[in-house]
Amino acid sequence: MSVKLLFAACLLPGGFAWTASRQTVPEITSRSSGQVQEVQLAQLRGTDSRLFHPEEEITDAAGATLPAWARAGLAAVAVLAAVVLSPRAAFAESEVKMYVGQGCFWHVQHEVVKQEASDLGRQPTEITALSGYAGGTEVGGNGEVCYHNMAMAPDYGRMGHTEVVNVSVPEGKVGAFAKAYFDAAAKYPFGRADPQDRGTEYRSAIGIPGGMDGPLFKEVEAANNGRLQLVRGQGNDADTVGTKKVWIYDSNSFPFHQGEIYHQFHDDMLERYPQEYHKLKKVLVDQGTVQKVACPEMGF
Repeated sequence: MSVKLLFAACLLPGGFAWTASRQTVPEITSRSSGQVQEVQLAQLRGTDSRLFHPEEEITDAAGATLPAWARAGLAAVAVLAAVVLSPRAAFAESEVKMYVGQGCFWHVQHEVVKQEASDLGRQPTEITALSGYAGGTEVGGNGEVCYHNMAMAPDYGRMGHTEVVNVSVPEGKVGAFAKAYFDAAAKYPFGRADPQDRGTEYRSAIGIPGGMDGPLFKEVEAANNGRLQLVRGQGNDADTVGTKKVWIYDSNSFPFHQGEIYHQFHDDMLERYPQEYHKLKKVLVDQGTVQKVACPEMGF
């Protein structure tokens, strides 16, 4: 690696200039302490133009200027340092938001959070799995989608939505998250952990950009491996309990609507989760990942 970088440095204009020229570099006199402090403050504020424009002339206190070949060499070194020290920035994988639904979202959220931590190595502040609603054709007058309530706020069930969990994952991990979903669905006799919950609000669903026509569907299809029937979601679709069907939604046409705060990181009906899991609610509310929605907060 180091040999290749040195070779690359020689191929840059600064490298040629360094080997071709024998000029003496003018000595750069040191700045006074007051001038040094001014430059440091400017750098902290981001106002020192040399941080963003290394091609600009670098002068000393007396106004002497480095020759062009030296400036080109310094610029080449800066470029190489950026590549060597920050390789992840150049090859960062883009993330995609997807949602999954399989019965009550309390249980599903816990499973997705566990996978975020185990497969992606995410820390509490990096968790993205949030409970909410999707798959309906209606929303409230101000875009609200709310849980069943007595305040007459727009009800997600009446508007055709189902309970889902939205998560942000690297594109290359969509298949892994889909496989975990299908593995769980395939092992349950009725397709989900809580078949006692009946109705369209609990139907099985996966939402990805473009749905079955999007570029990520092939990853979902491969993860399923023919175990369940993948059906194009039309909105307001029927329950899937006992049918081995999963509705596939275009998340652009059927977007995710975050649920109420009290539904986030909640115990399941039959399972009790550790305090570390429940503490995620405060962490993510405090940092703004979980937002207050325009729906009643009943808090059970």
